[in-house]
Amino acid sequence: MKERQLDFHDERPRDMEAYLAHIQARRHPIGLLLDHIDDAQNLGALFRLADAARLAHIWTYGPPMRVEDSRKFRRISRGGYLYVPSSGIALEDIPQLKKDWQLTALEPTNRSIPYTEFQPSGPCILVAGNEKDGVSEELLALCEHSIHIPMYGANTSMNVAMAAAIAVYNLLEKAGKV
Repeated sequence: MKERQLDFHDERPRDMEAYLAHIQARRHPIGLLLDHIDDAQNLGALFRLADAARLAHIWTYGPPMRVEDSRKFRRISRGGYLYVPSSGIALEDIPQLKKDWQLTALEPTNRSIPYTEFQPSGPCILVAGNEKDGVSEELLALCEHSIHIPMYGANTSMNVAMAAAIAVYNLLEKAGKV
């Protein structure tokens, strides 16, 4: 039987400001574009993921959620929203992102490939869609690639935060960061 960890050894330096500056200077070239994510729990989990994976940025597309009013969001993000650069974005501003980033939808489509087969050619923004409707048609039209996570059970989809975590860590592994 494996022994349980009884205490936590915090390896962060005592100078938190220097540590945060270190993180900011070494963000991975992966971002998230969240398309109409309207569940505070999912949004919190996505910010927590972005902090854990040291992602470059989160862009939110759609009506802004008043996250400062949501205890669920704050609790689930574990403060990730304080550390991850983020901003809202309008549809007309997304083509500007494409000059420096590869837009990749995390959405099953007739042109999507399994996430394990995708090899980004540069900085990548993973576009994750609404919990019910997925990635919107207007954003799908702007994506150069579409990837999906194969489903082997009765359901045809999985939670957006869980799916994003799988895809993000796969991208980090391909970039040699894991």
